[in-house]
Amino acid sequence: MDEDRSFYFRGPQGRLNLRAQNLALFIQIAEGVDDSTWLHHLRAGDYSRWLAESIKDPELASDVAMIEKSSLDARESRARVKEAIGRGYTGAI
Repeated sequence: MDEDRSFYFRGPQGRLNLRAQNLALFIQIAEGVDDSTWLHHLRAGDYSRWLAESIKDPELASDVAMIEKSSLDARESRARVKEAIGRGYTGAI
């Protein structure tokens, strides 16, 4: 995936620049980033926006948007996002 369509984990202070070019890398990086970075993007709706605009999967984006709107902690929300991706893209997990 092109740089402009990749997901970038940057975190609340923009200190990171971890690029996920596809769903498999997204999951791998997501599992390794700190909770603050994960929650920053989760609360901003960045994951569902990327899934809708770059991955072009409105159903997955909708599922992830529901997770983003919940009050789940970092561990549980990561698990649910990974599960949602795995339902449609088994090769990604």
